[in-house]
Amino acid sequence: MKKKRRRGSILTFTILSDDAGQVVKRIQVKKLSLYSLLILSTVPIIALVYFISISGHQKAEINELSSLLDSETTKGKKLENTLAALEEETGETMERLEELTKLEAQMRDYINELPTMVEPSGGVHISASGTSIGETGDDLTFLPSSELLKRYKETLAVVDEVSVELQYTPTAWPTNPNTLTSDFGVRNDPLHQSSSFHSGVDIRGYYGTPVYATADGTVTLAKYYGSYGNAIKIKHSGTYETMYGHLMQIDVETGDQVKRGDIIGTIGSTGRSTGPHLHYEVIKNGEPVDPKPYFNIHGEFDID
Repeated sequence: MKKKRRRGSILTFTILSDDAGQVVKRIQVKKLSLYSLLILSTVPIIALVYFISISGHQKAEINELSSLLDSETTKGKKLENTLAALEEETGETMERLEELTKLEAQMRDYINELPTMVEPSGGVHISASGTSIGETGDDLTFLPSSELLKRYKETLAVVDEVSVELQYTPTAWPTNPNTLTSDFGVRNDPLHQSSSFHSGVDIRGYYGTPVYATADGTVTLAKYYGSYGNAIKIKHSGTYETMYGHLMQIDVETGDQVKRGDIIGTIGSTGRSTGPHLHYEVIKNGEPVDPKPYFNIHGEFDID
């Protein structure tokens, strides 16, 4: 016995044609199948809406990540600029430290080269901006490198001035050995046995012993010069001149430029002399002065 289909479970679709001769077509579809078809047709729509929603959310996330990336990129550039500035500052600091090291070495060389001067004032004192060369207080340790450079340069400028001045100041010993046989000033004349003024000092020596220029300068006299015998005169500056007398040999000519320590002649006994020795004068502003305070000597010297 066949089961009867329920009418409510089937939908009938009638297809009519404009042609009256055509057969009327009827299509029967189960409601369940139709509903299933409708449901299946909505799945893509739902999926599309879902994907559109997901895509929008992802786009928002991408935009947020892009903004974050831009922000981090900006920070990175700022850090690069800061690093470059720090590297430049570090480079400048290193250059200053290197310059400080060079200046300090130069200053030490200058100080080591300064001759020892025997003066009533107690020696050479050099100051710059109220700071002496020997001052190395703790306050200098904490000064910025730029301030230290400024102080070093100011001090070196003063040292340069003193160094140039001393270069043309007769502070060296004119021959060897360093034994004085006659002092500067009033003395008993060895030839006439009477008091006379001695305008220099006499230094004991042997024939042929080298005689040295005691400072840089220009030779203004190099010839036989009366009682001085073979003599040399050197102009060092507008202030100082030196005279070397009784020489056996003259090794320079008028107009020659000489440096401190250059050999200019040899000890002899020419002119008004009782034996081989060097007569040496220091002339300051046109007047002879005692040479002893200018000698660059270490230790005591003898006066016979």
